[in-house]
Amino acid sequence: MPSASASSSRSTSPHGQFRESSVPPQGPAAAPPRHLLVGRTVAEVERHLIIDTLDHCLGNRTHAAKLLGISIRTLRNKLNEYADAGILVPEPGQRPSTVS
Repeated sequence: MPSASASSSRSTSPHGQFRESSVPPQGPAAAPPRHLLVGRTVAEVERHLIIDTLDHCLGNRTHAAKLLGISIRTLRNKLNEYADAGILVPEPGQRPSTVS
């Protein structure tokens, strides 16, 4: 009998047919609602993701880079670009900001 993957929102009925789950995915893998992304550039979404992750990590660049799946060098280069553009970048050990 076929099985549904752990990340799928589908499950298998006793008859081997797939049915959609009415429960939306939750947790870190859950995507934000589409209406929050439509009309925004990839660069803008990336910037917010990086800054929010850095806030979450209290400014710890190494931890943030690991969570984001990028190198520390890539993270530092992006943060330097943001700082040069006048965007507030959390310092290490800084409490989460209210603006990102």
